[in-house]
Amino acid sequence: MSEVLLQQLLNGLSVGFGYALIALGLTLAFGVLHIINFGHGEVVMLGALTVVLATQRLHLPYLAAVPLAMAVGALAGWLFDALAVSPLLRRTDGRTDILLTTFAVGVLVNQAVLSVWGPAPARVDGLAGRIDLAGVGLTAQRLFVIGASIAALALLDQLARRTRFGVEMRALAQSEHAARVVGIDVRSVGTRAFVLAAAVGGLGGALLAPIASYSPMLGQAVLIKAFVIVVLGGLGSAGGAVLCALGVGVAEALLGLAMEEGLAAMTVYSLMLVVLLVRPQGLAGGAR
Repeated sequence: MSEVLLQQLLNGLSVGFGYALIALGLTLAFGVLHIINFGHGEVVMLGALTVVLATQRLHLPYLAAVPLAMAVGALAGWLFDALAVSPLLRRTDGRTDILLTTFAVGVLVNQAVLSVWGPAPARVDGLAGRIDLAGVGLTAQRLFVIGASIAALALLDQLARRTRFGVEMRALAQSEHAARVVGIDVRSVGTRAFVLAAAVGGLGGALLAPIASYSPMLGQAVLIKAFVIVVLGGLGSAGGAVLCALGVGVAEALLGLAMEEGLAAMTVYSLMLVVLLVRPQGLAGGAR
């Protein structure tokens, strides 16, 4: 029994790291621009679709398809920003409408994919192989998800701490007015931060596609989960989002041993609701 629990724990961690990247994209957009991007799930879906097309139609190896998915995610982020974000940020009351405009563009993207690709799901072959140790094993794909996610999170942390762009993002996150006063190009930094968040979402989709399989509805499913993770961790808290994503992944995997998938998800969301009722600012959020 202990081996089964350990196996599910490892499986949950691999999925949780994928959730962490997706939730981090939402957190980055909210933390820097103070907006909620309801089209983020479709960016994740496009990342997964890119891997499907690259491996099945172009016959590229999976490892070559992953950076391509990040590039597609970044391009989608740029389009979202140009159509649904930047024009509204120029208005004094535009931030409240961005939730609706990003949702609308996301619906358009989803419908376009459905029209061209169709509603059929697709299986993605990730990395082959498996490592077994003491009765517990992980596929090479799940190990790659864990390793790539840790590397991406570490790189993002260094980007935020040690680069000029990172300093500008943190300045904009603290005060847009102060950032303008010291000469920061707020519009450029905001666009680059939004594109970066989308690229991270595309990476998350590419990593999870071989585990969860691709579906045009993938974006809607992960968006709800990522949004709850972000709120639970504390809006704008990158560390809180990562920790809560890992917790959700592990909780889903362990609860899956005792109940059906839908009931396990319902239990996880119920636990989240209880936490938010007790601590509305989230686990890592400051006191209000």
